Amino acid sequence: MIILLLALIGTLIVMACLTIGRLGFGRKEPFEARSFVRWFTGFTIFNYAFCLLILYFSEPAFTGPFWGWQWVLWPLLISSILNLFAIAGGAREALEMGLSASQGQVYTRSSDAEKISRRSIAAGIFGLIIVAVFGIAATLLINIFATWFDGNAKALAAIPHVTIQSSPNLPPTDAKNIVLVSQSIASYKGQQILGSTGQNLGSAYQLNPASYTLQSINHHLYYVAQLSYNNLFINLSNPVTPGFVMVDAEDPQQPPQLHTEPQSTIRYLPGALLNQDLLRHVYLSGYTYGRLVDPTLELDDSLHPYWTISLMQPSRGYTGDVLSKVLLVDAHTGEIKEYSPQNVPDWVDRIMPAETVSQYLSWWGLYHAAPWFNPSGLGQQSPASSPELLYNNIDQPVWLIPMTSASTNDNSSTGVFLFNTHKNQANFYSKAAGLGIGDNVIKTFQSTRANIRGYDVASVQLYQIYDTPTWVAIYVQHTASGDIFQAVGLVDARELNGNNVQFDPDLGSGLRDYQQWLTALASSGNAGGNTNGQVQSATGKVLRISSVQQGTSTIYYLQISGQPFIFTANLSLSPKLPLVQSGDTVTITYSGASGTVVNLKTFDDTSINLGASATPTPTPTPKK
Repeated sequence: MIILLLALIGTLIVMACLTIGRLGFGRKEPFEARSFVRWFTGFTIFNYAFCLLILYFSEPAFTGPFWGWQWVLWPLLISSILNLFAIAGGAREALEMGLSASQGQVYTRSSDAEKISRRSIAAGIFGLIIVAVFGIAATLLINIFATWFDGNAKALAAIPHVTIQSSPNLPPTDAKNIVLVSQSIASYKGQQILGSTGQNLGSAYQLNPASYTLQSINHHLYYVAQLSYNNLFINLSNPVTPGFVMVDAEDPQQPPQLHTEPQSTIRYLPGALLNQDLLRHVYLSGYTYGRLVDPTLELDDSLHPYWTISLMQPSRGYTGDVLSKVLLVDAHTGEIKEYSPQNVPDWVDRIMPAETVSQYLSWWGLYHAAPWFNPSGLGQQSPASSPELLYNNIDQPVWLIPMTSASTNDNSSTGVFLFNTHKNQANFYSKAAGLGIGDNVIKTFQSTRANIRGYDVASVQLYQIYDTPTWVAIYVQHTASGDIFQAVGLVDARELNGNNVQFDPDLGSGLRDYQQWLTALASSGNAGGNTNGQVQSATGKVLRISSVQQGTSTIYYLQISGQPFIFTANLSLSPKLPLVQSGDTVTITYSGASGTVVNLKTFDDTSINLGASATPTPTPTPKK
């Protein structure tokens, strides 16, 4: 294995430092080969074992300053301290010899012990000097010159490739891609199926609630979690785990799936013992030249399990990690395939780690429009939350991160980032400012009067629905093993108020109520949603028309020939609406075609001519 060679090189580095200190900086006593060989052999064996343990368990990355070899300072530090103990050892040896031998023997043997002790002390002191210089002073200077001051700050802010979008609208969301199952709901459903097979799998394996990973499989969203060992004894007796669980992320009523077929078994997974541990398996296979981060279980379209691992390398001293390679590890066989980021298979959903994205945007928010030394915080921004995986397009997910000002009292956005999950590219929608964020969103959903049972909010996601930035919440009932789905809520992200929340048992009803609420809001003259989208016009015959009562407003639903949408309009939009009949020719304008139901901006029924005056019919004159 490669770590055997690396451990040998590390041992030679440590022993070279100690030997220089022992022979070059000790007293000039005559060289004693026997004592030197005994000392050198003992410390070589100790350091080789120590280096092997460090490499095997901590898996240091050989990249960055000193090419990643700074880990050898640990065995050098311990060896130097052990050499310093020669002071006490030499004194104790001299005392014991003085008590058990004649005066002449004491002088000779204690003198020899003192010489050996002095040489060991010199080796220890020299080793500590190297540790102090390279481990403390050099590390501090590297951090200062790589990250401090304005030039370095601007370089950190430039690591993410950010494009400022002029559009005031976020990309529209397909209603079919809205996530209605939170990680906690997925955990509850997965735990239920684990005990339903009759195989008593729960006695040996578990599903970690934090291991459920959202992903697109065959153009549908699922949560996937691997079965893990309950304890080390199960791990020792079973070389593989049975498989994984899939939970539908779009429909909370769908039953979960447990896959334990032969091709679904998992041999390598995080946290397993010894060489079965996923990252250790990859590290021992030769991938030592970068940090191995974000191991994620993903299934290809044939449901074969793979682990995706991002190999990162620092760009500025010890920090500024950038994506170098992507590793796909067959979870069953352990086979490793290496890809450049741009060549990763399409079924892989993400290779940019969420933590890396958060760090990038923290630097960008702090420094791209503000100096490095900025105690006032003027011009600074920061991520308002952790990255959220957003599927506006089922096969092209992005990380969504709202930004806010540096003030802790600010509860609105300064813009929204959509960060590419496959490459270091991000779009910043600076005109999506003023959106409610943070704890205010949760409290808004909790405060709605419709939530009479007091359901908890498990998660919220930001979507662009009906040309409006919209928070979608999942209401749940807590249990000991997870959460049970109860309802869904929608609210305009610019109109956070409990009275504005549309609370419904399913998404279809929620979208209809939300559409009607937006229509009523727009007709009342309030600025509901974002009305700056691209306006489209159409003319066609009315195929069907129907009206519903929404509070004090009447909402009309129209189907028009040649149009793929159902259009809605408020009575205040046109007084002709109650007179419209099937077959009438109408002219409409609309914007923000999101989903199947679209709000009308203008409406006119050209079949109803209210401007022409009728020619009066002459009254017949009776004949005499």
